[in-house]
Amino acid sequence: MSARAEYKPSLISWNLTKKCNLRCPHCYMEGGRKAENELSTEECLGLIEEMSALGTEMLILTGGEPLLRRDIYDIAQSASSRGIWVVMGTNGVLVTDEVVGKMIECGVQGVAISIDSLDPERHNQFRGGPDAWEYSVRALEICRANGLQVLVQTTVMEMNYAEIPELLAFAREKGAWSFNLYFLVQTGRGQQMNDLSPERTEAMLSNLVDWQDEYRPMLVRSKCAPQFKQIAYDRGLAGLESGGCMAGTQYCRIAPEGDVTPCPYMTVVAGNVREQSFGEIWRESPVLQDLRDPKQLKGRCGRCEFNELCGGCRCRAQAFYGDYLQEDPGCLYQPQGRTLQSPEVVWSAEAEARLERIPLAFIREKVKRGLEAHAERKGLRLITPDVMKEALAGEGRSENSGGMPPFLKQRAERTERSE
Repeated sequence: MSARAEYKPSLISWNLTKKCNLRCPHCYMEGGRKAENELSTEECLGLIEEMSALGTEMLILTGGEPLLRRDIYDIAQSASSRGIWVVMGTNGVLVTDEVVGKMIECGVQGVAISIDSLDPERHNQFRGGPDAWEYSVRALEICRANGLQVLVQTTVMEMNYAEIPELLAFAREKGAWSFNLYFLVQTGRGQQMNDLSPERTEAMLSNLVDWQDEYRPMLVRSKCAPQFKQIAYDRGLAGLESGGCMAGTQYCRIAPEGDVTPCPYMTVVAGNVREQSFGEIWRESPVLQDLRDPKQLKGRCGRCEFNELCGGCRCRAQAFYGDYLQEDPGCLYQPQGRTLQSPEVVWSAEAEARLERIPLAFIREKVKRGLEAHAERKGLRLITPDVMKEALAGEGRSENSGGMPPFLKQRAERTERSE
C-alpha cells in the first residue's frame, strides 16, 4: 500500500440537504424532506476550512436540492474564496437568471443538471415532477446564456438505453462541457429498480469509448463503471485518463448530518464530522484505509491486473454483496494475469510547463496519463507541445475535437498570458 501522505480528498461530493422538490425513484439520498439535524452554516464553513487545509481542489454541492438551503451562496463563496473549484448539482427547478447571477458572484464554476430522456413525459415520470423536463432544459439554457458552464448528467437504464446517442447530441447542442453517463447503483430508493445486465453495461461502455472522439470538445465520461478503463486499454483508444474508482483515495462524500462515506452511493460510514475532525476521518478511517489497498480486493477484482487502474465499483459491490471489497458484479472481465504495459515517455520542458498550467492537480494527473497513453499508441517517446496539441486540441481528428473543459482552458490561457 502506498504511503498515507499520498492521499488527499481532491474531490468531495457534499449532500448539503435531503430536502428536495422532486421525487426521483432512483435517488440514493431518498430525497424529499429535510433531515432532522443537518449541518449548520457554521459547521459547513468550518468544514470548508478543513477541506482547504487538506488540499481539496473541487467541491460538488448537491442534495437533495442544494438551492433549497438559504446559506448555499455563503457556502459556495467560502469554498471558492479558498481556491476550491465549486460545481453545483441541481434539478434546475429553481434556476433563474437571478440565481445564476448569484452563483457566478460567489464563484460557482459549473452546474450539473440531469436529463434522462428527450421525451418530456418520460423524463418527468422518472424525475417525479410534472414539468421537470422543461425546468431542466430551461436551466441549461439560462446557465449558458450567462456564461456558466454546464454538465449534462444521465442515468442509463433500459428505458433510455437507445436514446443515449441522441442525448449526447442534445448535450453538445446545448453547449455542455461534459456528458456524464451514470450506471445505476441499487441503493436508496434505487434498491427497487433493475440495474442493467453486465452485458448491456459493457456494450454501452464500448460505445462511450468511441463517442469520446465523436463528441469532442464535449467530454464524455462514465460514472460508477470504472471498467471503462479496462475496455479503453484493450481497444487501444482514448479513455485511460478517465474512469477508475476514486472512492477513498481522492474522493469522498459528506452527508447532510455529517457522515463521511467513500462515495455517495455507499452506505458504509467512515466517520462523522461531529465526532471527529474531517482530517482525522480522511487519514485514519479503517474503511478508507481498506480502499487504498488493492491487495484487499476480493474475487475477480482481487486477481485482476487492472485493479490499480480500475479498482472495480466499490459501491456496486457493497450493494450486491454487502461487502465493499468484493468483486464488481457489473463487470464481465475475467483476469488474465497480464503485465500491463507502462509507457516510458519523456516530456519536453515546454510540454511539462503547459501541463502544469492545468489548475487542478487530480485533473492534471488524469490528462498526463491520457497523453502518455496517446504517445504509446502513436509509438512516440517524447511528448512535445505539438503532441499535446494533436491529442488535446484535435489536430488530425474531426473538427469537433477539443481539449480541456472551457473553464479550465480559460484559466490556463490567462496564466500563460501573465507569464
